[in-house]
Amino acid sequence: MRLFFGGLLTETNTFSPIPVGLQAFTSVRLQRGEEILDPERGSAMARYARSRGLDVVGGLHADAHPGAAVVRSAYEALRDELLQRLRDALPVDIVALDMHGGMVAQGYDDCEGDILARVRAIVGPDVPVGCLLDPHTHLSPEMHRNALLMCYRENPHIDIDSRGRELIDLLIRVARREIRPVTSVFDCRMADVFQTLREPMKAFVERMRAIERDEPGVLSISIVHGFRRADIPLLGTHVLVITDDRAEAGAEIAERLGRQLFEGRGGWCDPVTPLADAVAQAAAWDHRAHGPLILADLPDNPGGGSPGDANYVLEALLAAGIDGIVAGIYVDPMAVADAFDAGVGARLSLRIGGKRCPLSGRPLDLDVTVTALDPAGAIRLGGGTVVPMGRAVALRFAQGHLALAEQRQQTYGPSLFEDLGIDLKAARVILVKSAQHYKPHFERISPHSLVLDAPGVCVADILQLPFARRPRPMWPWEPDPWRP
Repeated sequence: MRLFFGGLLTETNTFSPIPVGLQAFTSVRLQRGEEILDPERGSAMARYARSRGLDVVGGLHADAHPGAAVVRSAYEALRDELLQRLRDALPVDIVALDMHGGMVAQGYDDCEGDILARVRAIVGPDVPVGCLLDPHTHLSPEMHRNALLMCYRENPHIDIDSRGRELIDLLIRVARREIRPVTSVFDCRMADVFQTLREPMKAFVERMRAIERDEPGVLSISIVHGFRRADIPLLGTHVLVITDDRAEAGAEIAERLGRQLFEGRGGWCDPVTPLADAVAQAAAWDHRAHGPLILADLPDNPGGGSPGDANYVLEALLAAGIDGIVAGIYVDPMAVADAFDAGVGARLSLRIGGKRCPLSGRPLDLDVTVTALDPAGAIRLGGGTVVPMGRAVALRFAQGHLALAEQRQQTYGPSLFEDLGIDLKAARVILVKSAQHYKPHFERISPHSLVLDAPGVCVADILQLPFARRPRPMWPWEPDPWRP
């Protein structure tokens, strides 16, 4: 069987000031043809399909870091190239796509729905089309009518590869006519955050797995968390159930799980600590007894569309007289360039952060010593995943250490600090530019962390954001969206 593989991925924060054009994709990932199957940098999902004996044709696989709505010309150019490569590959037995699901472009609220409808028009009604999605996706009828959709179960996303394998296996069964999949969807009328490494969401995911394992005809269950920083009519949480020709049973399961999610609204994620309270806890923290306290700078999380250079939290820690600080990864190409020019051992007054947009706040002037330079900095995660950060530097200042890099990525893991010679376990406080994806990777450093709120592009309280196009009624804006 012949399988076509490709996809476009980015997550759009419509409140972000950071543009996303073609350069944003080329600087992260833009692969074509056989590049997609490269054993080191290619797609694990595409390689798995080839390992199953399929003739895999690579199309276009492009990824950009989150920011504002994708520039229209960039989206249309990438979409049209992907579709043309599909036409050139015909005939195919399966189409498997890897997309985020949360992409918005100028003039397109539903990029994934647009792509999937065009894919379906090209291959016709009988070719199985599947799409792997981040759970922070939006969901439209165009998406689930034209493809079998499967979201990662876990958040943080520690199961991307395994879910990709599950989707490929499902598509093979469909292509062999072993099953007749139908999709059922339930709209939860809510916009919430769901973290699966903590209770009660951890147990909820196990219930999903049990239903998939034990209920006759259930092929896949996905929770569409939604992305709460996109002001579009598709915003919201949904439950998506794929069954083997059992639409009514699928609808019942989707509603049952969706109602449970709604009943637990507001309790599926870590509480957010106000900045002043987090600083007070950091000042009183006994790191010798408990190890470092990790502070997650949610509002300046690049993974949500923030610049990664805001100083509100670091300024507050410095003002409180706290020492033993390790902070990063700051995204500051100008400061990195200055440090490289000065060299290791140089002492200089450096302007840190506060450069990218008004919500970055003011820059911070510090007297620093350059302690390490890395011309190819990266965050190395488990399973061979490498997140490139461009050039990176370590700086020592009076109250601690900073890690800076050129490329905008959130602080997924601790390796870049360690590669720069920063001893994380000796710190009192570790400030990371992330919301939650740091957790599984920083556990070996310390199990103690707080997610905090402060000014920034990704403020924790979405009620502060000027939504104008969201669905109505919807919690948390309307307390009871089910009331007639």
